[in-house]
Amino acid sequence: MDTRTHKAIVGGPGAGKTLVLLHRLNLLFHRAGKNSDAVRLFVYTNTLKQFIHAGNDMLDVPDECISTFDKWCSDAYKMHVDQQLPRIDGKPDFEGIRVGVFSAIESGKLPTPVFDCVLIDEAQDMDIGAIEILKRLARHITVCMDGKQQLYDGRMTEPEALTRLGLSHHNTALLAAFRCNPMVTELAAQFIPDETRRQDFMQQASNLEMDRSRPLFFVADSFPDEVARLIEMVRLRLSYGDSIAVLFPQQRQVHGFAKGFKEAGIDVEVQQRDAPIDFSNPIPKLMTYHQAKGLTFDSVFLPRLNQSSFPGRMAERIGHLCFVGVSRAVKWVYMSGNKQALIAPMQELGQNTTRRFLETMISSEAVGLLNSGLLVGRPEVAADAFGLD
Repeated sequence: MDTRTHKAIVGGPGAGKTLVLLHRLNLLFHRAGKNSDAVRLFVYTNTLKQFIHAGNDMLDVPDECISTFDKWCSDAYKMHVDQQLPRIDGKPDFEGIRVGVFSAIESGKLPTPVFDCVLIDEAQDMDIGAIEILKRLARHITVCMDGKQQLYDGRMTEPEALTRLGLSHHNTALLAAFRCNPMVTELAAQFIPDETRRQDFMQQASNLEMDRSRPLFFVADSFPDEVARLIEMVRLRLSYGDSIAVLFPQQRQVHGFAKGFKEAGIDVEVQQRDAPIDFSNPIPKLMTYHQAKGLTFDSVFLPRLNQSSFPGRMAERIGHLCFVGVSRAVKWVYMSGNKQALIAPMQELGQNTTRRFLETMISSEAVGLLNSGLLVGRPEVAADAFGLD
């Protein structure tokens, strides 16, 4: 595609959006005379950046051409606004940083355009302020997006993003999710609330011919019961040689379970400020749903699917979070939660045990729980002794 106008690419999980952007980055980098200051690929998280860097040796693009947007904004703020970044509760105030950068652009302190071309992955989670900065930052923008994977409040819809870029429609739709076991695709589709979009997703998915292992949903009768089965299943998938991700709604659960896995004799990796995740090794990765955006693994585990794991506004986005989590998997998905505390979508899925795309396993003390109609309300759930709930 040319760079005379901005471009927008849409596609579901596994359709190849990030891979397309990487090859487009390679093309534009060479068109710019291998000038690393001329092009950038902006991704949403450091985890995705490290995931891409792990496979970037197939392309002739320097690593500095791939960055998070917030990292670029922070560097620009220090250079053109103030050496001290604005902070909230000791952490960088990224919204404030973006406001400062936009003001510097508008006042002429930060001369634009900075780049010939900017490419943006996961653009559905960019806000209006970010898009307005990017429009001034580069002569050409290519975005990839999927509204079904939007995880944050206050973000633009696909039509709004297109309008901001001066486009009336997307340029390309990547229709086929080539990577997934069809059982994974069917499970992910259950978390798309709009029937039309759900059917579109199912019709567009063109799955690999592979072992059709059904995803497993385990209903535990206690926290120790859930942890024990999780460890057992991770050991099993490790014995198959799978790449593994264990995903959680909250960061504190990531670190709590990392400690539990290590006590059980299983090495795991989590994102550390001074030690980025190494995607070149087979060690299971523990992260939040948000950190996992754009990544893929053979097997994905989604434990702690309890109401208390999704506090506040997260409860309103449970479907989006579960869709993103499930659709990270290529071969197999494992989901678990604790009897009466289950989130509503898992109560509904668990009741229909005849669905061919999901196997439900109920712990001995939880037998009968899912056969007596939907649970109502949000019962009080005592915090577990590990402080992970």
